[in-house]
Amino acid sequence: MAANAGVSLHALQAASGLNLQRQRNFITGIQGVAPGGQASVNMACDRRYHRLIFQVVAVNYTGGTGLTATALSGVGTGLNVTATVGANHTVTTIIPTAGSTGAAFVTGDTVTFTDATGAGFVGTVTASAGAVTAIAITSTGTPTAISASTAILTAKLLVNGVNVCDLTAAQEILRAQFNSMPGLALGQFPILFTEPWRNLTRWPEITSWDMAGQTSFQIQLQFSPNLVNPGLTGQMEFDYQRNTSKGAIVSNLYQSLLASKTAPNPILSPISRHAFTFQLNAGLNLIGQGQIPFNYPILRLYFIGSIPGNITQLEIDQDSSKVEEGYIITQNAGAQLGQTTEMLAEYGFNTSIFDAAYVPDINQRIENALKCQSNLQLKIYSAVAQSLTILEEKLPGSYSS
Repeated sequence: MAANAGVSLHALQAASGLNLQRQRNFITGIQGVAPGGQASVNMACDRRYHRLIFQVVAVNYTGGTGLTATALSGVGTGLNVTATVGANHTVTTIIPTAGSTGAAFVTGDTVTFTDATGAGFVGTVTASAGAVTAIAITSTGTPTAISASTAILTAKLLVNGVNVCDLTAAQEILRAQFNSMPGLALGQFPILFTEPWRNLTRWPEITSWDMAGQTSFQIQLQFSPNLVNPGLTGQMEFDYQRNTSKGAIVSNLYQSLLASKTAPNPILSPISRHAFTFQLNAGLNLIGQGQIPFNYPILRLYFIGSIPGNITQLEIDQDSSKVEEGYIITQNAGAQLGQTTEMLAEYGFNTSIFDAAYVPDINQRIENALKCQSNLQLKIYSAVAQSLTILEEKLPGSYSS
C-alpha cells in the first residue's frame, strides 16, 4: 500500500472491487416482547448502522357504532354492531345496533365485524326470530399493526453499556416528523442514525453509528402493559464502512491502510438524545445552572408543553451571548405564528410538531451545533402554568450519554 500513498482514497476504493452499498437484513434475536416487558436485541459490532425500522403489532381494535358484521358460521345477514374497546385495545362489550339486528341468525352462530385497525374478533350470537339479541365475546382478535407511540414507552440505545439515547417511541417519531419525514405506516417505528434530512451535507452519513471496535450495542424497547399478544419484527440498514476524517472507507481497505500506517483517523459523530422535564409558571421561566447539560455541542432542543400552543417566547443565552430570541406565537395576533416559528417553517421544518424548537444547524450541518463553555440559560415564556419536556440532541463525539 505504500506505493499507493499518492492515490486518493476514493480511487483506491473504486479499484478495490469491494462492495460499498448499504445492505438490509432482518433483525434477529429479539427477546422479551410481552405486555409490560422489555424487549431487547443485541446488535453486531462489525458494521456501520444507518437505520433500524421496527414493526409493532398487538390486538388493536378501534370499535365504534354501526359497524358491519359478517357471519362466520350460519347464513345470517344484515347485522350491524356497536363495539366498545378498553384500555388494552380489545373489545369489552359488543351489542347489535338498533334497527340493524340482522336476519336469519340462530343462537350459536358466530360473527366478526369490520374495524378500522383490528382483525380476528369472534362473537357468538343469541338470536330470536332471526334477529340478534346479544353477542358474547369468543375471541378478542389477532395481532394487527398498532401505533408504536402507543405500544412502546421508551426506546433505549446502549453502546458498551452506556445509555446514549432513551427517548420514548413517540418522541423519536416526532423528531422525524419535525424534519418533514414522510408519514409512517401504522405500526412502524424508525430509529435513524444516518438521518435522511441531512442528505445534502458533505458527508451525509457522518452521524451513522460505526460500531467497529465497540464491545456491545443493545436496543431496549419498553412495552406498554396495555397490550394483548404484542409482537415485534425489525429490519436494519447497514454497511461495512468506517467513518474517518477522510470520509467513509470500506472496512477491509481500512485495515490494509492501518497495516501500512496510512489510514486516516477514525471519527465518531453519533447524535445522543435525552429528555428533561420541568414545571413552568405562567410568564417568564429560567432554566439554567446545569439543568440542561451542555458538556457536548447541542444540535437541537425541542420543547413539548403539557398544554400545547402556550409557549409564546424563547430566548437562549450561551456563555452570556444571546444566540436565540424571538416570538413563538405573535403576541398581538392570537395564535398566529411568531417570527421564530415562521423562519423554521421557511426552511422546511414542520413547526406544528413541537411547541417550540431551537435549531442551530438550520442548514442540517452538524458543525453548526451550539458549543457552550461555562453557561447555558433558557428563558421560556409560557401563557399558562404547565409541565414542559425538553428533548436535547447532542454530539458527544463518542458513545457517551
